[in-house]
Amino acid sequence: MHVGKKTLSALMALTLTASLAACSAGTPADTTPSATPSENLVQTSSTPSADEKGAKRTEYPLTITTYNYNKEPVEYTFAKAPERVYAYAQDNIEILLSLGLADRIVAASGMDGEIDPALAGEFAKIDYHEDTGVLSKEDLLALEPDFIAAWYSTFSDKRLGDVDFWHERSVGTYMALNSGCRGGSGTYQQTVADECQDILTLGMIFDVQDRAEALVAEIQGELDNISTYLADKDRLTVAVLEDEGGTYRVYGEDTLGGNVATSGGAELAVGKHGDNGNISAEDLIAANPDAIFMVWYNGYTVNDTDYAGEQVVELITENPAFASLDAVKNGRVFAINLNNVYCSGMRTLDGVLDFAQHLYPELYQ
Repeated sequence: MHVGKKTLSALMALTLTASLAACSAGTPADTTPSATPSENLVQTSSTPSADEKGAKRTEYPLTITTYNYNKEPVEYTFAKAPERVYAYAQDNIEILLSLGLADRIVAASGMDGEIDPALAGEFAKIDYHEDTGVLSKEDLLALEPDFIAAWYSTFSDKRLGDVDFWHERSVGTYMALNSGCRGGSGTYQQTVADECQDILTLGMIFDVQDRAEALVAEIQGELDNISTYLADKDRLTVAVLEDEGGTYRVYGEDTLGGNVATSGGAELAVGKHGDNGNISAEDLIAANPDAIFMVWYNGYTVNDTDYAGEQVVELITENPAFASLDAVKNGRVFAINLNNVYCSGMRTLDGVLDFAQHLYPELYQ
Protein backbone atom coordinates (compact mmCIF):
# COMPACT_ATOMS: atom_id res chain seq x y z
CA MET A 1 0.00 0.00 0.00
CA HIS A 2 1.31 3.44 -0.90
CA VAL A 3 1.89 5.65 2.12
CA GLY A 4 1.32 9.08 0.72
CA LYS A 5 0.35 12.51 1.86
CA LYS A 6 -2.87 11.59 3.59
CA THR A 7 -1.37 8.74 5.60
CA LEU A 8 1.65 10.54 7.01
CA SER A 9 -0.17 13.82 7.44
CA ALA A 10 -2.81 11.97 9.41
CA LEU A 11 -0.09 10.22 11.37
CA MET A 12 1.59 13.47 12.35
CA ALA A 13 -1.65 15.18 13.24
CA LEU A 14 -2.87 12.21 15.23
CA THR A 15 0.40 11.76 17.05
CA LEU A 16 1.09 15.37 17.83
CA THR A 17 -2.41 16.57 18.66
CA ALA A 18 -5.27 14.10 18.91
CA SER A 19 -3.29 11.43 20.74
CA LEU A 20 -2.33 13.91 23.42
CA ALA A 21 -5.95 14.65 24.12
CA ALA A 22 -7.65 11.33 23.42
CA CYS A 23 -5.00 9.13 24.98
CA SER A 24 -4.80 11.24 28.10
CA ALA A 25 -8.33 10.05 28.73
CA GLY A 26 -7.08 6.46 28.53
CA THR A 27 -8.71 5.60 25.19
CA PRO A 28 -6.36 4.29 22.49
CA ALA A 29 -6.87 5.63 18.99
CA ASP A 30 -9.05 3.45 16.78
CA THR A 31 -6.91 3.08 13.69
CA THR A 32 -5.97 0.20 11.43
CA PRO A 33 -2.41 -1.14 11.43
CA SER A 34 -2.14 -0.69 7.66
CA ALA A 35 -2.65 3.05 7.90
CA THR A 36 -1.12 4.20 11.16
CA PRO A 37 0.33 2.42 14.20
CA SER A 38 -2.60 1.60 16.44
CA GLU A 39 -1.17 0.94 19.87
CA ASN A 40 2.03 2.90 20.24
CA LEU A 41 0.64 6.42 20.21
CA VAL A 42 2.08 8.71 22.83
CA GLN A 43 -0.09 9.22 25.87
CA THR A 44 0.38 12.00 28.39
CA SER A 45 -1.20 12.90 31.66
CA SER A 46 -1.47 16.52 30.57
CA THR A 47 -1.49 18.64 27.43
CA PRO A 48 1.79 19.68 25.77
CA SER A 49 3.22 23.08 26.52
CA ALA A 50 5.31 25.53 24.52
CA ASP A 51 8.25 27.63 25.63
CA GLU A 52 8.40 31.38 25.11
CA LYS A 53 9.82 30.85 21.61
CA GLY A 54 6.90 28.63 20.66
CA ALA A 55 8.80 25.32 20.64
CA LYS A 56 6.73 22.32 21.68
CA ARG A 57 7.69 20.95 25.06
CA THR A 58 6.94 17.61 26.64
CA GLU A 59 5.26 17.83 30.00
CA TYR A 60 6.16 15.13 32.48
CA PRO A 61 5.03 12.71 33.73
CA LEU A 62 4.75 11.25 30.23
CA THR A 63 3.16 7.84 29.70
CA ILE A 64 3.81 5.85 26.55
CA THR A 65 2.54 2.50 25.39
CA THR A 66 5.21 0.07 24.29
CA TYR A 67 5.35 -3.76 24.27
CA ASN A 68 6.64 -6.73 26.24
CA TYR A 69 8.14 -9.95 24.91
CA ASN A 70 4.68 -11.53 24.75
CA LYS A 71 3.83 -8.82 22.21
CA GLU A 72 1.35 -7.27 24.62
CA PRO A 73 1.01 -3.49 25.01
CA VAL A 74 2.37 -2.18 28.30
CA GLU A 75 2.58 1.34 29.65
CA TYR A 76 5.59 3.10 31.08
CA THR A 77 5.68 6.55 32.66
CA PHE A 78 8.68 8.86 32.43
CA ALA A 79 9.10 11.33 35.28
CA LYS A 80 11.62 13.25 33.16
CA ALA A 81 13.62 12.91 29.96
CA PRO A 82 16.03 9.96 30.16
CA GLU A 83 19.68 10.80 30.80
CA ARG A 84 21.47 7.44 30.58
CA VAL A 85 20.48 5.55 27.44
CA TYR A 86 21.43 2.20 25.96
CA ALA A 87 20.74 2.21 22.22
CA TYR A 88 20.66 -1.03 20.28
CA ALA A 89 20.60 -1.40 16.48
CA GLN A 90 21.27 0.97 13.60
CA ASP A 91 17.83 2.60 13.57
CA ASN A 92 17.71 3.51 17.25
CA ILE A 93 21.30 4.74 17.33
CA GLU A 94 20.88 6.94 14.26
CA ILE A 95 17.51 8.32 15.36
CA LEU A 96 18.88 9.35 18.76
CA LEU A 97 21.97 10.92 17.19
CA SER A 98 19.81 12.76 14.66
CA LEU A 99 17.76 14.12 17.56
CA GLY A 100 20.93 15.57 19.08
CA LEU A 101 21.06 13.13 21.99
CA ALA A 102 24.63 11.81 21.81
CA ASP A 103 25.33 13.13 25.31
CA ARG A 104 22.53 10.92 26.70
CA ILE A 105 23.88 7.63 25.28
CA VAL A 106 26.01 5.69 27.78
CA ALA A 107 26.40 2.66 25.49
CA ALA A 108 25.37 1.52 22.03
CA SER A 109 25.79 -1.66 20.01
CA GLY A 110 24.33 -3.81 17.26
CA MET A 111 24.80 -1.80 14.07
CA ASP A 112 24.63 -3.76 10.81
CA GLY A 113 26.66 -1.28 8.78
CA GLU A 114 28.64 1.94 8.85
CA ILE A 115 27.15 4.97 10.54
CA ASP A 116 25.56 7.54 8.25
CA PRO A 117 28.46 9.85 7.29
CA ALA A 118 26.36 12.86 8.28
CA LEU A 119 26.28 11.50 11.83
CA ALA A 120 29.94 10.50 12.09
CA GLY A 121 30.82 13.43 14.33
CA GLU A 122 28.02 12.66 16.78
CA PHE A 123 28.77 8.93 16.63
CA ALA A 124 32.37 9.58 17.69
CA LYS A 125 31.05 11.00 20.97
CA ILE A 126 29.36 7.80 22.16
CA ASP A 127 30.65 4.55 23.63
CA TYR A 128 29.97 2.09 20.82
CA HIS A 129 30.70 -1.57 21.55
CA GLU A 130 32.12 -2.67 18.21
CA ASP A 131 32.31 -6.43 18.69
CA THR A 132 29.20 -6.81 20.81
CA GLY A 133 25.68 -7.68 19.80
CA VAL A 134 23.34 -6.99 22.70
CA LEU A 135 25.14 -6.10 25.91
CA SER A 136 24.73 -8.67 28.65
CA LYS A 137 22.19 -7.93 31.34
CA GLU A 138 24.98 -7.73 33.91
CA ASP A 139 27.08 -5.30 31.89
CA LEU A 140 24.08 -3.11 31.19
CA LEU A 141 23.00 -3.03 34.82
CA ALA A 142 26.49 -1.84 35.74
CA LEU A 143 25.99 1.18 33.47
CA GLU A 144 22.88 2.21 35.42
CA PRO A 145 20.75 3.14 32.41
CA ASP A 146 17.38 4.81 32.73
CA PHE A 147 16.19 4.01 29.19
CA ILE A 148 16.68 1.28 26.58
CA ALA A 149 15.82 1.86 22.91
CA ALA A 150 16.02 -1.49 21.16
CA TRP A 151 14.26 -4.19 19.15
CA TYR A 152 11.75 -6.83 20.17
CA SER A 153 14.41 -9.57 20.04
CA THR A 154 16.59 -7.63 22.48
CA PHE A 155 14.25 -8.51 25.34
CA SER A 156 14.34 -12.30 25.07
CA ASP A 157 15.31 -14.31 28.15
CA LYS A 158 18.68 -15.08 26.56
CA ARG A 159 19.43 -11.38 26.15
CA LEU A 160 18.18 -8.56 28.37
CA GLY A 161 15.09 -10.29 29.67
CA ASP A 162 11.56 -8.98 29.41
CA VAL A 163 10.73 -5.33 29.86
CA ASP A 164 9.11 -5.77 33.28
CA PHE A 165 12.55 -6.57 34.74
CA TRP A 166 13.71 -3.13 33.63
CA HIS A 167 10.52 -1.25 34.39
CA GLU A 168 10.67 -2.50 37.99
CA ARG A 169 14.10 -0.86 38.19
CA SER A 170 12.85 2.46 36.79
CA VAL A 171 14.41 1.82 33.39
CA GLY A 172 12.10 2.77 30.54
CA THR A 173 12.02 0.77 27.32
CA TYR A 174 10.97 1.32 23.74
CA MET A 175 10.78 -1.32 21.01
CA ALA A 176 10.99 -0.21 17.38
CA LEU A 177 7.52 -0.86 15.97
CA ASN A 178 8.68 -2.81 12.93
CA SER A 179 11.02 -5.07 14.92
CA GLY A 180 8.23 -7.60 15.52
CA CYS A 181 6.91 -6.36 18.86
CA ARG A 182 3.29 -6.39 17.62
CA GLY A 183 3.63 -9.60 15.63
CA GLY A 184 5.04 -10.51 12.25
CA SER A 185 4.33 -8.75 8.98
CA GLY A 186 1.45 -11.15 8.41
CA THR A 187 -0.24 -9.78 11.54
CA TYR A 188 0.59 -6.09 11.23
CA GLN A 189 1.45 -4.35 8.02
CA GLN A 190 4.83 -2.70 8.49
CA THR A 191 4.88 0.83 7.13
CA VAL A 192 6.90 3.96 6.61
CA ALA A 193 4.40 5.55 8.98
CA ASP A 194 5.63 3.23 11.74
CA GLU A 195 9.20 4.36 11.19
CA CYS A 196 8.05 7.96 11.46
CA GLN A 197 6.15 7.08 14.62
CA ASP A 198 9.37 5.76 16.20
CA ILE A 199 11.06 9.10 15.49
CA LEU A 200 8.13 11.11 16.86
CA THR A 201 7.77 8.99 20.00
CA LEU A 202 11.46 9.22 20.84
CA GLY A 203 11.24 12.95 20.22
CA MET A 204 8.40 13.17 22.71
CA ILE A 205 10.20 11.06 25.33
CA PHE A 206 13.29 13.27 25.18
CA ASP A 207 11.47 16.60 24.82
CA VAL A 208 12.89 17.29 21.37
CA GLN A 209 9.60 17.27 19.50
CA ASP A 210 10.49 20.01 17.03
CA ARG A 211 13.57 18.11 15.89
CA ALA A 212 11.56 14.92 15.48
CA GLU A 213 8.85 16.68 13.50
CA ALA A 214 11.45 18.21 11.20
CA LEU A 215 12.94 14.79 10.45
CA VAL A 216 9.53 13.34 9.66
CA ALA A 217 8.62 16.38 7.56
CA GLU A 218 11.65 15.70 5.36
CA ILE A 219 10.37 12.19 4.66
CA GLN A 220 6.87 13.55 4.10
CA GLY A 221 8.14 16.10 1.61
CA GLU A 222 9.75 13.44 -0.55
CA LEU A 223 6.63 11.25 -0.43
CA ASP A 224 4.59 14.23 -1.59
CA ASN A 225 7.08 14.88 -4.39
CA ILE A 226 6.87 11.30 -5.65
CA SER A 227 3.10 11.10 -5.30
CA THR A 228 2.60 14.33 -7.24
CA TYR A 229 4.91 13.21 -10.03
CA LEU A 230 3.13 9.87 -10.44
CA ALA A 231 -0.41 11.22 -10.17
CA ASP A 232 -1.05 10.79 -13.90
CA LYS A 233 1.54 8.11 -14.70
CA ASP A 234 1.68 4.33 -14.65
CA ARG A 235 3.94 2.90 -11.98
CA LEU A 236 6.74 0.50 -12.82
CA THR A 237 6.43 -3.00 -11.37
CA VAL A 238 9.14 -4.33 -9.07
CA ALA A 239 10.17 -7.39 -7.11
CA VAL A 240 12.06 -6.84 -3.85
CA LEU A 241 13.93 -10.06 -3.19
CA GLU A 242 16.57 -11.72 -1.04
CA ASP A 243 18.30 -14.76 -2.54
CA GLU A 244 18.24 -17.58 -0.01
CA GLY A 245 20.12 -20.07 -2.15
CA GLY A 246 17.67 -21.40 -4.69
CA THR A 247 14.51 -19.60 -3.64
CA TYR A 248 13.84 -15.91 -3.12
CA ARG A 249 12.46 -14.24 -0.03
CA VAL A 250 9.83 -11.72 -1.04
CA TYR A 251 9.50 -8.33 0.62
CA GLY A 252 5.79 -8.02 -0.02
CA GLU A 253 3.16 -5.42 0.71
CA ASP A 254 2.88 -6.38 4.39
CA THR A 255 6.60 -5.86 5.00
CA LEU A 256 8.41 -2.59 5.49
CA GLY A 257 10.46 -3.33 2.39
CA GLY A 258 7.33 -3.60 0.30
CA ASN A 259 5.89 -0.44 1.79
CA VAL A 260 9.10 1.50 1.22
CA ALA A 261 8.99 0.32 -2.40
CA THR A 262 5.42 1.47 -2.97
CA SER A 263 6.16 4.72 -1.14
CA GLY A 264 9.00 5.17 -3.62
CA GLY A 265 6.61 4.85 -6.54
CA ALA A 266 6.71 1.13 -7.29
CA GLU A 267 3.92 -1.32 -7.94
CA LEU A 268 4.73 -4.72 -6.47
CA ALA A 269 4.84 -7.55 -9.00
CA VAL A 270 5.12 -10.21 -6.29
CA GLY A 271 4.16 -10.24 -2.61
CA LYS A 272 0.67 -8.83 -2.96
CA HIS A 273 -2.30 -9.57 -0.69
CA GLY A 274 -0.16 -10.74 2.22
CA ASP A 275 1.63 -13.41 0.19
CA ASN A 276 5.19 -13.08 1.49
CA GLY A 277 6.28 -16.67 0.95
CA ASN A 278 9.44 -17.46 -0.97
CA ILE A 279 9.18 -17.71 -4.73
CA SER A 280 11.08 -19.84 -7.22
CA ALA A 281 13.02 -18.79 -10.29
CA GLU A 282 10.04 -19.90 -12.36
CA ASP A 283 7.73 -17.66 -10.32
CA LEU A 284 10.00 -14.68 -10.91
CA ILE A 285 10.15 -15.34 -14.64
CA ALA A 286 6.36 -15.56 -14.77
CA ALA A 287 5.99 -12.25 -12.88
CA ASN A 288 8.56 -10.54 -15.15
CA PRO A 289 8.77 -7.24 -13.20
CA ASP A 290 10.05 -4.03 -14.76
CA ALA A 291 12.75 -3.85 -12.08
CA ILE A 292 14.27 -6.08 -9.41
CA PHE A 293 15.80 -4.89 -6.14
CA MET A 294 18.11 -7.40 -4.44
CA VAL A 295 18.52 -7.05 -0.67
CA TRP A 296 21.93 -7.44 0.94
CA TYR A 297 23.50 -6.82 4.35
CA ASN A 298 26.97 -6.99 5.90
CA GLY A 299 28.17 -10.57 5.81
CA TYR A 300 25.55 -11.63 3.27
CA THR A 301 26.55 -14.77 1.36
CA VAL A 302 24.86 -17.21 -1.00
CA ASN A 303 26.37 -20.68 -1.23
CA ASP A 304 29.45 -19.39 0.64
CA THR A 305 30.05 -16.60 -1.89
CA ASP A 306 30.17 -13.00 -0.70
CA TYR A 307 27.38 -10.91 -2.17
CA ALA A 308 27.39 -8.10 0.40
CA GLY A 309 27.24 -5.01 -1.78
CA GLU A 310 26.52 -4.01 -5.34
CA GLN A 311 27.61 -7.45 -6.57
CA VAL A 312 24.34 -8.87 -5.23
CA VAL A 313 22.78 -7.96 -8.59
CA GLU A 314 24.91 -10.67 -10.21
CA LEU A 315 22.67 -13.27 -8.61
CA ILE A 316 20.12 -12.19 -11.20
CA THR A 317 22.12 -10.66 -14.05
CA GLU A 318 24.68 -13.49 -14.28
CA ASN A 319 22.11 -16.28 -14.07
CA PRO A 320 21.28 -17.52 -17.61
CA ALA A 321 17.82 -18.56 -16.43
CA PHE A 322 16.91 -14.89 -16.05
CA ALA A 323 18.22 -13.61 -19.39
CA SER A 324 14.67 -13.16 -20.70
CA LEU A 325 13.55 -10.92 -17.84
CA ASP A 326 12.72 -7.34 -18.82
CA ALA A 327 14.58 -6.10 -15.74
CA VAL A 328 17.76 -7.83 -16.94
CA LYS A 329 17.44 -6.75 -20.57
CA ASN A 330 16.75 -3.13 -19.61
CA GLY A 331 19.43 -2.84 -16.92
CA ARG A 332 16.97 -2.48 -14.06
CA VAL A 333 18.39 -4.85 -11.46
CA PHE A 334 19.53 -2.92 -8.40
CA ALA A 335 21.08 -3.55 -4.99
CA ILE A 336 19.43 -2.28 -1.81
CA ASN A 337 20.78 -2.49 1.72
CA LEU A 338 18.67 -4.22 4.35
CA ASN A 339 19.02 -1.21 6.65
CA ASN A 340 16.95 0.78 4.15
CA VAL A 341 14.03 -1.66 4.16
CA TYR A 342 13.96 -3.19 7.66
CA CYS A 343 13.67 -1.13 10.87
CA SER A 344 14.99 1.65 8.70
CA GLY A 345 14.69 4.61 11.07
CA MET A 346 16.71 7.48 9.62
CA ARG A 347 17.42 5.30 6.56
CA THR A 348 13.74 5.37 5.58
CA LEU A 349 14.23 8.31 3.25
CA ASP A 350 17.28 6.59 1.73
CA GLY A 351 15.13 3.54 1.04
CA VAL A 352 12.36 5.55 -0.57
CA LEU A 353 14.92 7.33 -2.74
CA ASP A 354 16.58 4.04 -3.68
CA PHE A 355 13.37 3.09 -5.44
CA ALA A 356 12.28 6.48 -6.75
CA GLN A 357 15.66 7.50 -8.17
CA HIS A 358 16.22 4.18 -9.92
CA LEU A 359 12.69 3.88 -11.27
CA TYR A 360 12.11 7.52 -12.20
CA PRO A 361 15.54 9.15 -12.68
CA GLU A 362 13.96 11.95 -14.68
CA LEU A 363 12.32 13.21 -11.48
CA TYR A 364 15.75 13.97 -10.03
CA GLN A 365 17.50 15.46 -13.04
